[in-house]
Amino acid sequence: MDILSKVKKSIRGLKAYDPGLTQTKYKLDANENPYDVPAVLKKAILKKAQRIPFNRYPDAATVTLKKNISKYLGVKTENIFVGNGSDEIIEYLMQTFVEQGDTVIVPTPTFEMYRIIGVINGAKIIELPLDKKFDIDEKAIITAVKKTKAKFVFLAYPNNPTGNCFSENKIMKIIESVDCFVVLDEAYYDFSGRSFLKCLKRHKNLIILRTFSKAFSMAALRMGYMIADRETVAAVNKVRLPYNINSLSQFVAVELLKADRTKVLEIIIKERKKLYALIKEKYECVDSNANFIFLKPKTPSKAQKVFEAQSISVRVFTAGPAAGWMRLTVGTPAENKLVRQILKRGV
Repeated sequence: MDILSKVKKSIRGLKAYDPGLTQTKYKLDANENPYDVPAVLKKAILKKAQRIPFNRYPDAATVTLKKNISKYLGVKTENIFVGNGSDEIIEYLMQTFVEQGDTVIVPTPTFEMYRIIGVINGAKIIELPLDKKFDIDEKAIITAVKKTKAKFVFLAYPNNPTGNCFSENKIMKIIESVDCFVVLDEAYYDFSGRSFLKCLKRHKNLIILRTFSKAFSMAALRMGYMIADRETVAAVNKVRLPYNINSLSQFVAVELLKADRTKVLEIIIKERKKLYALIKEKYECVDSNANFIFLKPKTPSKAQKVFEAQSISVRVFTAGPAAGWMRLTVGTPAENKLVRQILKRGV
């Protein structure tokens, strides 16, 4: 049997997502939090978790988790949708609202999964380049939405891989001018302190994504959530697979919402500023609002080899609008010291 002929036409030319990760002693290539959940807290959480009955299905409605997120954010539970990572929520949004051939608009460069999941769901993807300051062209986005009757505009805030927050005024103009969903992916909110959460009540077309992977150090257990109009949440619930969030992830997320992560965030932000101060003196780079820095090494391939020789993994982009640039996760003070030593030599 010719397997390829059976594959959906829309994804035959699609390449599987490759995060480009390498196994090294110091992982600075995936925007992860360099600090695990404190051992004492992890031990206490796992001790409590022993009470979870493994032979029973998880809470399908994620009631307890949504109540805790509701309290944490100050929004109603009816406005919250929980997913197995933000990727799953993006998939559900596409399944709910995108018909074959509908348009999805994304800036470029940005998080690759917006495009990939859109293609998988039969969407036509329009990629609009960022300007020289890595900000969005709101006029081009608005024009494209109206011309194509797009279903979605996806904006990462702060953006990945560039790390900057797009202009708030430009984003507001898009939200107010288009008849489609504007999804603001605030995965790195805790490192920027900037959010459009206060705008949700006034704009039914606004959707905000958040994650437990970054500030809460929960990347291994996959947990993301969406805050949106209750009608949007209700519609997306129609395509949600039953029991999509396992019991352990739900339990751990509830416990971590009670924990104080302020000190960890303060350290990461302080370290980011120290790294940026050095980098901007020697390299073309972007002032970051996230937990990583986007910079342009003199010789990208050489730079990656130099870092890997010190057992440090970094993300070097070899294709697309980010080609020739490198994304460097902010690590621990000790890791960042090694990074600064390499960068001072010039790569």
